[in-house]
Amino acid sequence: MATMEPAHGSFGTARRVSWGAIFAGTVVALALMILFATLGLAIGAAAVDPLYEQNPLEGLGTGSGIWIIVSQIVALVVGGYAAARLAGVPRTVASLLHGAAVWALTTLLLAWAAVAGGGAMFGAASTMIGNTARGAANAVEALAPDDVSFPDVSEVASQLSVEDLPPEVQQALSDAGVTLPQLRREAGDAFRSVVSAQEQQRALNIVRGALADALRNPSDIGEEVNDAIDSLVTGPDAVFGEEDRQQVLAVLERRLGIDAEDAEGLLQAIETRIEGAVDEMRRTLDQVQQQALEAAQAATSALATTATWLTIASLLGLAAALGGAFAGKPDGLLGERTDDVRY
Repeated sequence: MATMEPAHGSFGTARRVSWGAIFAGTVVALALMILFATLGLAIGAAAVDPLYEQNPLEGLGTGSGIWIIVSQIVALVVGGYAAARLAGVPRTVASLLHGAAVWALTTLLLAWAAVAGGGAMFGAASTMIGNTARGAANAVEALAPDDVSFPDVSEVASQLSVEDLPPEVQQALSDAGVTLPQLRREAGDAFRSVVSAQEQQRALNIVRGALADALRNPSDIGEEVNDAIDSLVTGPDAVFGEEDRQQVLAVLERRLGIDAEDAEGLLQAIETRIEGAVDEMRRTLDQVQQQALEAAQAATSALATTATWLTIASLLGLAAALGGAFAGKPDGLLGERTDDVRY
C-alpha cells in the first residue's frame, strides 16, 4: 500500500502562495464594498429632505467621500483576513503578502470596473478625479460671456450722437436740414449696405472660436483673441475695409446732401465709436482671461487635493488589508497545505 510521507521534516513544505485564498479574499472585499455602497446610498437618500431643507445636498459630497473611504477600509480588512485564513500558512510575511495581493487585485478590478462603466458603484477614485477634472474644464469654459461678439458696425453707426461730431460737421448737417433720427438711420443703412449680415456673423464666429480655443489654455487668451480681433479690424479680412469705407463715404454724401470733407468728418466720428466698442470688447476679454486663470488655478488645486486624498485612501486600504491578513494568520498549518509529499 502506498504511504504518504512528507519530503522535508514532519510538517512538509507549505505552499507560499494560495491564489484561491487571494481570489476568495478579493471577492469578499468587493462584495462588502457593494453592500456598503448600497447601504450608504440608502442612508444618504433617506437623509435628504428637500421639503424642509434649504440646501438638502449640502455636505453630501463630503459625507459620501468619508463613507467610501471607511467602507473600503473595512472591506479590505475582512478581505485580507479571509485570504490569510484560507491560505492556512502560519507565517507572518506570507500572510501579509496575501493581504497585499488582495488589495492589489481589488484595486485593479476597481480600476477596470470604472473604465468599463461601473464607476458609479466601484470606481470611487476614478469617479472623483474624473468629476474634478470635468468640473475644472467646465468652470473655465463657463466664463465665456454668452453675448461676446464683434461690434455690429451698422448698429454702432445708428447710435451716433450729435456730441460725437465735429462742430463743422454739425453745422453742415444743420444747413442740410438733417435731423438726428435721420442721421442715425442713414448712417446705419450706409454701413449695412457694405457690411452684410453674413459678414457680421463671420466676425462673430471668428471671435467666439478664438475665445473657445484660448480658454483651453487661459494664459494665451489675450494673444489669441487679440490677434483674431486685429484681423477683423485691419488687413484683407477686415469687416470694414478700405473699399467699404469709400462706398460708405459716397452713400453719406449722397443721402445727407453734404460734401466730401464733411462726410469724411462724419465717418471718422463713426469710426471712433467703433474703435471704442472694440476696445470695450478687449477689456471684457481681458477680464475673462483673469477669471479663467483664477478658475484654472482653483481647479488644479482641487484636482491635486482630490488626488492626494485618494492616494492616502489607497494607502489606508493597503494598511487595512495587511492588518486583516495579520489578524487572520493561523497558528499552524490548516488543512492539506503541503506540496512536497511522496506516495
